[in-house]
Amino acid sequence: MAIEIRTPQIAAQVTEARLRKWRVTEGAAVAPGDVLVEITEGDLVIEVEATVAGVLSRQLRAEGEITAMGELIAYFIPAPENAVTAVPPRISASPAARKLAKELDLSLASFDGSGPGGRIMLFDVEQVYAERTPAAVAVSRDLSRKAAAAGSGKSVKVRRLTARKMEESWRTIPHFYVTMSIDMTDVIRFRKDLGFTINDFVLAAVSSTLQEHPWVNSHWNGERGIEQEAVNLSMAVATEHGLYYPVLRNCELLSIGQISEDAGVLADRAGCGELQKDEMEGGTFTISNMGMLGVESFGALVTPPQAAVLAVGTVKGEVVVDDQGEPAVAPIMRVTLSADHRILDGADAADFLDTLKCYLEAPIMLVGE
Repeated sequence: MAIEIRTPQIAAQVTEARLRKWRVTEGAAVAPGDVLVEITEGDLVIEVEATVAGVLSRQLRAEGEITAMGELIAYFIPAPENAVTAVPPRISASPAARKLAKELDLSLASFDGSGPGGRIMLFDVEQVYAERTPAAVAVSRDLSRKAAAAGSGKSVKVRRLTARKMEESWRTIPHFYVTMSIDMTDVIRFRKDLGFTINDFVLAAVSSTLQEHPWVNSHWNGERGIEQEAVNLSMAVATEHGLYYPVLRNCELLSIGQISEDAGVLADRAGCGELQKDEMEGGTFTISNMGMLGVESFGALVTPPQAAVLAVGTVKGEVVVDDQGEPAVAPIMRVTLSADHRILDGADAADFLDTLKCYLEAPIMLVGE
């Protein structure tokens, strides 16, 4: 008799979730504890596991589809030796919790999970370990955790989310990097006259450049790059709580003045910890500017499923050769495009940066738009 696989209840207030990824193909044999499918709601990923050995018979929903809580998404055929036995309760636990429980030789069967839908989290394993361990050892572990937390005021949740995204980026995306130097003489002159920041000019220039090179404004769908109609710029904002990526939407419709205003509002909201989830979703291209920190050049990691990210360094006076062939000092800024080699090649990156350089070395084109 087939077992029905349904979307797990994540939380009382959650009514639907997205089927993120099938970890097992139709007809594949699985063992108890194998992950069948990943379900995601916002930043939370829930793994649905096989409780007995058997075969995933049929998938009823495709990856990326929205499903309601409790909706039937697959059929599972248990192995003959399991067919007449009662199906044991599914143990839902995060990968980190499972890893720590295995290291500490703890069984998860008797745990009460504190996560959504009773999911066992890392904290639950640590708490059970502390209760079953001599006081001196438990205090030692607790102090270590507190000491690590005291070293920074940054949100653990934000750090973990960033870590998960960066791990996925480094593991799945074949990166390559292209760097170009840009003379910022005219940007600095216009900035003083108009009251915009260097970052405002960079945002506006990237928006205009992406409209000329729409292939760079693509998302990887698992098989190929898909151009995105809107230019939604994710901008990295470092705060005392951690690194946030608020999104400037529909930049192709905005003037540099509007971009400057919207960017300032989002940066302020990020600093106050007031950003909403929808204000950090839907980015098509990312800009990470560390110029204000004195960093001359660096390479950033691409945020999946985007095709590229632009790393912006500081503006620094350097000796150059002027139009008369004489040495002169000019304010130079280095930018590095990190790109997904599945979508872009070196020529794409070079063309993009060359156009960006034209806009920033002749910013009148941005101001006049």
